[in-house]
Amino acid sequence: MSLSGTCDMRRSVIFPQTAIQEKNASLDRVSHPALIAIGVALVYYAGAVIGFALTLPGYSVSMLWPPNAILLAALLLLPERKWWLVFLGAFPAHVAVQLQTGVPLLMILCWFISNSCEALIGALCLRATKCRIDFSSLKSMVFYVGFAALLAPLLSSFLDAAFIVTIGWKEQSYWHVWLTRFQSNVLAALAIPPVIILWISRGAGWLIDASRQRYAEAVLLGAGLVAVSCLVFGWQTPGSAATPALLYLPLPFLLWAAMRFGSAGASTALLIVVLASIFGATAGRGPFVSNSPAENVISLQTFLMAISVPVLFLAGLVEEQRERAHVVSESEARFRSLADTAPVLIWMSGIDKLYSFFNKAWLDFTGRRLETELGNGWTAGVHRDDLERYFGLYLKCFEAREEFTIEFRLRRYDGEYCWLLARGVPRFGTDGTFLGYVGSAVDITQRRETEQELRQQRAELAHMTRVSTMGELAASLAHELNQPLTAILSNAQAAQRFMAAHPADLEEVRAILTDIVHDDSRAGEVIRRVRALVRKEPRQFAALDLGSIISEVVTLLHSDAILHNVRLALALTENLPQVRGDKVEVQQVVLNLLLNAFDAMNESRESEREVVVWSEPYTGDSVRVGVRDSGRGFSVEMRDKIFEPFFTTKREGIGMGLSISRSIVEAHGGRLWAENNADAGATFYFTVPIEKSVEGRVSRERL
Repeated sequence: MSLSGTCDMRRSVIFPQTAIQEKNASLDRVSHPALIAIGVALVYYAGAVIGFALTLPGYSVSMLWPPNAILLAALLLLPERKWWLVFLGAFPAHVAVQLQTGVPLLMILCWFISNSCEALIGALCLRATKCRIDFSSLKSMVFYVGFAALLAPLLSSFLDAAFIVTIGWKEQSYWHVWLTRFQSNVLAALAIPPVIILWISRGAGWLIDASRQRYAEAVLLGAGLVAVSCLVFGWQTPGSAATPALLYLPLPFLLWAAMRFGSAGASTALLIVVLASIFGATAGRGPFVSNSPAENVISLQTFLMAISVPVLFLAGLVEEQRERAHVVSESEARFRSLADTAPVLIWMSGIDKLYSFFNKAWLDFTGRRLETELGNGWTAGVHRDDLERYFGLYLKCFEAREEFTIEFRLRRYDGEYCWLLARGVPRFGTDGTFLGYVGSAVDITQRRETEQELRQQRAELAHMTRVSTMGELAASLAHELNQPLTAILSNAQAAQRFMAAHPADLEEVRAILTDIVHDDSRAGEVIRRVRALVRKEPRQFAALDLGSIISEVVTLLHSDAILHNVRLALALTENLPQVRGDKVEVQQVVLNLLLNAFDAMNESRESEREVVVWSEPYTGDSVRVGVRDSGRGFSVEMRDKIFEPFFTTKREGIGMGLSISRSIVEAHGGRLWAENNADAGATFYFTVPIEKSVEGRVSRERL
């Protein structure tokens, strides 16, 4: 359990058994109930004797009454099932000490009731909060001061004053009795229970674990505080000149105790000041002896309460922050230990965007020291072509508190640049405070080399498929070329005849030459398209007019469609935005889908063989192309397999066309899928992303 003052709903006592208590002895560890009762009796008796000794001459009420505070401390230290032992031991001690003062027996019994009620009210109120009262947090201190040091004395003082006035033991007014009892009990609750509880529950551990420097500091603090207290509260006499400024002298020592020794140091230092000031006043010395006894008591008690509450609150806050820092430190130590043993590169950055931690794997990878890498020193190893891209994404996500993933190159200890896959995640505290980023990176150089090889192999396979497809189209391509070549031959022969005539018909020859040029262009266009498809070049992304690409492929397949008795229809949307892609690869996708559509209708009647190709905008950032046939379609089982490599329904097919087409479309950032038509046949769809610059221009035009 932490010492942050959080509630523990599982405990059934006010002061639950923390790890500190389980380590040290407490009243609950006493095995025999009689020892608890005897111990409480002795301490209660001693406290009452001290209380009587702290009574100012000429004044009937003690300035500090310890017995009530001792009862409260015992109740907080013990579980509820043993509370009866506290009262069993305190009662005879109370009677014994009060009989010595000549107090009537009835008044003695009434005072014991009021004393017990104060302790019970404080303990039960703290018990009801379900929170741990160990003085190690501001919350714990606030609860204690509010319930045990203020509310309980406030309520019990009404009962105390009522007993005195009712019995008529002394000629005093009700409110005078209430005020004197209230202030005395408040001061005792502030000064005594924290010291008892903390030293019983934790004292042994502190004494054992403290270093020599800690002992020396405590001795120096205690000696200084005692000396200052003696000076302030034991020097001035009623006839001497008053020096109010001396009251500030204990304050630095109280702050020292709170800041350096927490709740235990602050409560112990406060008790020293309280006892020193009251003993000085009872001896007729100090700054609180110049007025009447009643005024001196009220002034002294008010002064002590005024300095006790803020010092206790400060001590609780110091311990709370110290515990939080300890938890954070332990958490960071565990993180660093785990990070240094992790097989990945790990880094952390703070709210200033600078990198504050690199694990051992990172330092081993770069061959650099931690001091060199911290801040932005690590960027010296980033490839200069990747640095701006990395920090652009990092700063953008940093401002938005978002995760990010990026690939970049980092120089290895041997000077070679390696590809890393880095991922950063924002860190937040338990209260939601942004703390910076934590990230990891893995070496993906081998993976990228493998991917590059796969891309090359895929490109080779795609090229071979295009060449194979051109081989399958040899007959239709020959038909496409045969028409213009035949026309060229016929026109050339006719030109020869016109040239041989006397006189030569030059006008006819000129017209024939024009036809020859036109037919040559037709043949050259067919050859150009074929060469473009079989040409082996690296992938080049550019802005493309998808309608023109589809039209070129349809023109190339015109003769093949005639040979298959297929009617080709185009339904292309006009003014479509340009898409981004590689022209040859997009043509290959359209070509594969059209040829598959032709083959799918081989068994259909010639009158039903129709293929429709259309294009349209899709999802706002892409263009969709559809190729619809009127063949037999496919089964549900086939729909999941037709895009797998080497799956084919053709007798002589190798089953790579659709697989390659899907890989091409996905490499372009699109999607390829197929659906059966409602009437007959199937439709294959693919999407291609819109060119970003074009998309941005269109958006601006709409605005």
